[in-house]
Amino acid sequence: MTEINTILYATDLGKHTRPAFRMAVTLAKQNNAKIHFLFVIEPLNANTTSMVNSYLSEGTVEELYQRSIDDLHEKVNERIDKFCLEELNGEEFPGGKPVADIVEGSPAATIVKVAEDKNVDLIVMGSHAHSALNNLFIGSVADKVVNRSTTPVLLVPLKSD
Repeated sequence: MTEINTILYATDLGKHTRPAFRMAVTLAKQNNAKIHFLFVIEPLNANTTSMVNSYLSEGTVEELYQRSIDDLHEKVNERIDKFCLEELNGEEFPGGKPVADIVEGSPAATIVKVAEDKNVDLIVMGSHAHSALNNLFIGSVADKVVNRSTTPVLLVPLKSD
């Protein structure tokens, strides 16, 4: 049986993602594993980047970007602390407090790459219910991760936001 020492929890920070994080924490507790918390930011497309750069100086754009990353880190850490307080009764996380990473890139490809780079044993993520027709033409991030990853993936069904 494969040991689970490190879990990558990938999230879109939606309102109803707690069940997926709860599952990651439960598995981490059962296996005394460490959790890496991942949020992926999709980069702006070329047209949007060009428009933003035409209105703001390069330094301002970089400052705003860094401020938004800092705000996201704060939001993620607040969510982790709130989860610990509400669901773990103040207990420590197994393997220590999750490391929160915020990475820019294509969500599915980035999740797979981070899983490989961090040599995780399991990816845990939520899967929103979508119509079969929508998944046929567009595909979801969860579907892409499952199909591209060599790391086992656990999908937790989530309510729609």
